[in-house]
Amino acid sequence: MIEIRERETGSVLYTLDGETLKNADLRELDLTGADLRDADLRSAILINTVLDNADLTKANLQYANLLGVRLVNAILDDANLSKAVLGGHSGARAANLSNASLLRATLTGTNLEGAVLSNARLKDADLSNAILQKANLQGADLEGASICDAQLNRADMRRCNLSNSDLCGARMNYANLNSADLTGAQLSGEETQQPAILTRANLQQAKMVGTYLAKAVLQAANLSRSDLRNANLSYAMMSGAILRHANVEGADFTGVNLGTVTMDYANFSQSKNADVPNYKRNLR
Repeated sequence: MIEIRERETGSVLYTLDGETLKNADLRELDLTGADLRDADLRSAILINTVLDNADLTKANLQYANLLGVRLVNAILDDANLSKAVLGGHSGARAANLSNASLLRATLTGTNLEGAVLSNARLKDADLSNAILQKANLQGADLEGASICDAQLNRADMRRCNLSNSDLCGARMNYANLNSADLTGAQLSGEETQQPAILTRANLQQAKMVGTYLAKAVLQAANLSRSDLRNANLSYAMMSGAILRHANVEGADFTGVNLGTVTMDYANFSQSKNADVPNYKRNLR
């Protein structure tokens, strides 16, 4: 028999026959504040379960069904959620992990489509190949996270901290990265790594100091008033991009076709290797 207890008071929240929580059916339960540290919840069913303020540090949630789960303010540091389902299913609510702590958590291949991760702490987490389309990541801290090959199309990433993260191969078409911090982030890498795709992404006022964007796809992306100082944009695809009022001091534009790029009031005189067409006006 297993007793799930409240982490502060020790009171019993739920009793389950058996010796493990693996494959357990815990759907629709109120497990607010539960102590599930190191719990083996592989393939468990947690549909619509309330786990607000719960402690799932180092818990194993591989392949678990977490559709509709509430994990607001929960602790999932070093937890394993690889291949878990937290969103993406038609007619079912996505999970709510707002303000949750997922430091160093493993979320490789996890389905988080439409999930709420606003203000979540995901520093040094592994989100490689995760599905995050239409997810709400407003204000989330993803510093140093591995997000390579993740699907982030139409994700809301306003004010997100992506500094020093690895976004090689990430698909971020139409993503909203307004005021996001991508300082030192990698959006392309070795020859075997695909560059990130940010077609029509909103990068207005984004901080991209020293960001590695070589060969990245930024077609029709809006980078107005972004800070691109010392960024590497060599051979990036930028047709139709908007760099109005952008700070491009020290940015490398080797091999970039700037013919259709809106460059008004950007300081291209201080950029590197920019082949500026002679018909461009209003440059600084």
